[in-house]
Amino acid sequence: MIEEREKTKHSGRFTIEPGREIYGELTLDGPKSSLYVWDKDFFNPRGKNNGFVKGILHNLTKVSLIDCITSKDPGSFSNTEESHHFARLFPHYAILGDQHISPAEDTIAEVHFVIDDATTLFHDLEAFGRVSNARSIIEKVVQHDVEQLEHDREIKIGAHPEIVYFTGKSEIFSADTELGKISAYHNPSTTFLSSPEGVKITNKIFAKLEFADPITLEDVIDRTYRVLHFFGLLVGRPQNLVELWILKKVDQKRTADLRVYWSHCPKYERIKGRWDPHHFDVLINPIRDPEIFSYILTKWLDREWPVQAKNWYSARVRFFKNFEKQEYYDIDRLIGAANMFDILPPEAVSGKFEISEDLKSARDKCRQIFKRLPGSPDRNSVLSALGRIGKSTLKKKVRHRAQFLIDKVGDKIPDFFTITDEAVDCRNYYVHGSPPSSRIDYNQYPGPLHFLTNTLEFVFAASDLVEAGWDIKKWCKSQSRTSHPFGHYLYTYLSEKESVFSSSKIAQSSDEKTSS
Repeated sequence: MIEEREKTKHSGRFTIEPGREIYGELTLDGPKSSLYVWDKDFFNPRGKNNGFVKGILHNLTKVSLIDCITSKDPGSFSNTEESHHFARLFPHYAILGDQHISPAEDTIAEVHFVIDDATTLFHDLEAFGRVSNARSIIEKVVQHDVEQLEHDREIKIGAHPEIVYFTGKSEIFSADTELGKISAYHNPSTTFLSSPEGVKITNKIFAKLEFADPITLEDVIDRTYRVLHFFGLLVGRPQNLVELWILKKVDQKRTADLRVYWSHCPKYERIKGRWDPHHFDVLINPIRDPEIFSYILTKWLDREWPVQAKNWYSARVRFFKNFEKQEYYDIDRLIGAANMFDILPPEAVSGKFEISEDLKSARDKCRQIFKRLPGSPDRNSVLSALGRIGKSTLKKKVRHRAQFLIDKVGDKIPDFFTITDEAVDCRNYYVHGSPPSSRIDYNQYPGPLHFLTNTLEFVFAASDLVEAGWDIKKWCKSQSRTSHPFGHYLYTYLSEKESVFSSSKIAQSSDEKTSS
């Protein structure tokens, strides 16, 4: 419904101030959405409703405009007989239906939404079908139809009858998670009456979140996007919201379906002619393995909900900011990809890093020497470096996460630690001005920046899924893979590695330093 309502206008009366209704026109047009209101008497467009405006359109649809801000200074004009006051507001959300809903109301029991790659992610070929040679069963079907319609008209059966059907199995999967019960389902629609133009079944696949207790719109958007992140990761690109509906609990017996229009809903470019994601490449198949899909989704969400100081959410936010850039690469993306590992919770990167007794002794002696010196930036820097010996540095954190992948598909990513170390070195060059790699000219070749960024993002997201239960080894045996970023990375890994690094230096990977 987000896309369907783009560039539409709706007239009605709107409550700008408590007890004050005025005429207005609502335009739904993404970031250009607006509510233009006017009246012969002065009014305060900022009102006392904290950005909440209620309205009733001329077709009696109730509309709730949430997080409204004044997009243009109010104005007026007049003549000797009358005056006209006007203002233009920008609504972040417009919610339409048979009920109003305020931003503070925790009355939303469910949210239903459609993503643009729904049929790729939920590629269910068995829910719908066609019987082209239906001679043996058509008589029973027609007789049943006649009895249902209760008419005496005879339906004649020809030589080549066909039947198109929906099995009636709506639910694709369901999972009880900390966010609520998450599921996906078929929502078919059919032509109501027979017609000489034919009959047809069309289908939309919805995802649904059911909440244990009703929540506010702000919470709905937050939880919806956590699920969208997971779905997009499985498909291989960020997902556009095509439709968004909420179910408001009016009272103990009544509910209301409300359509949500989000003015600043993120939109991701779909490049015509580019190879779209293929259902074979989806990381986890919810049709073939619904139980596994539900299990991994639940485990994955457990790491970021409920919100806590030490969980995966902050690091994942950084990952998905990068993920949304799709094929656009820059230095900031590389830096962000490396920094994701630094803000992971300690238990996610807490590998054992043993150091020798000689190194411990040298560290402790140096610490005592520098502690006796007067305070200075250089002294403090050395003490800080000494304190990191034996602890998890950025390179070690990345290596710890990379080990999950080496254990599963190490044959596809030889010399992987060398690549991850180089990625951190590249990040340190741009962040700290550390000496550049002897292997790579960062400024001369754009290729290494892409490859090193992809390496860090692959390690972060793939190891996350592997820990949640994803069988990456099984997925690597699928027929295609290359329409997904993970598959493309693995498919091109050897050629990218050879083009970025010289073969002679790659062979030295076992001696590579591991401190950042």
